[in-house]
Amino acid sequence: MIPEKAFIKVADEDSSGSLEEQIVQSQQRHQLIMKAWEARSQINRQQTIDRPMWKTTDTLKLAIPPDPELFREVLKEWHDLPTAGHPGRDETIRRITNQYHWPGARKWIEAYIKGCAICQQNKNLTHKVHTPLYRITVPSQAQPFEQIAMDLITGLPKSNNYDAILTIVDHGCSRAALFLPCNATITGPEIAQLYLNHIYKWFGLPKRIILDRDPRFTSHFGKALSKELDISWNLSSAAHPQTDGLSERKNQWIEQYL
Repeated sequence: MIPEKAFIKVADEDSSGSLEEQIVQSQQRHQLIMKAWEARSQINRQQTIDRPMWKTTDTLKLAIPPDPELFREVLKEWHDLPTAGHPGRDETIRRITNQYHWPGARKWIEAYIKGCAICQQNKNLTHKVHTPLYRITVPSQAQPFEQIAMDLITGLPKSNNYDAILTIVDHGCSRAALFLPCNATITGPEIAQLYLNHIYKWFGLPKRIILDRDPRFTSHFGKALSKELDISWNLSSAAHPQTDGLSERKNQWIEQYL
């Protein structure tokens, strides 16, 4: 049912067309440049079993000659392919510069990613004009998960019989987040059970919960439970970043990741 082109063919790839082989062949075509870099002690020539290659002197990164077509092949391998996943500017720079070296690599990679249409269409763009996340007072000495934000991500395709994610974010201390698989039909008691299983045994009860007006949170059970346990609520309208912006941002992150 899934077309053959959707699969990543690795096992049958011809090694002669690999990225490393292309780099080594380009090094042979640009031997004068490689020898000039070698004279400045930037790179060393190393003899392998079947061919010589140049690598950086200290970090042993594979040196790439000034070949724009080869630069594009490197970016295609480490940024464009499904196995790379368009990781963004900083992560792409980190991945490539850990393996390869060429002068001006950072600027070249940054310019390439700025021109990537897929990145521009799908990445979440944040700007300074956005409303600040923290409008609710955060205790100065807050403990982990003492003040939390909760939200549900629904409408997801089923995976292992789950079709929703319960997001629980530490709003006051670490801003850590837990993403717990659940179903869109989850009830108040079931949410309480997930919290008991994954948060309570480590951090105890929260003193404040920030959430939107989802009836699964604001049910009679939830109100009664919070009253008995002396937990205060901050209710927000939907998509109201002044109140629950942190959980909404975490939701964006996990949706983009999926």
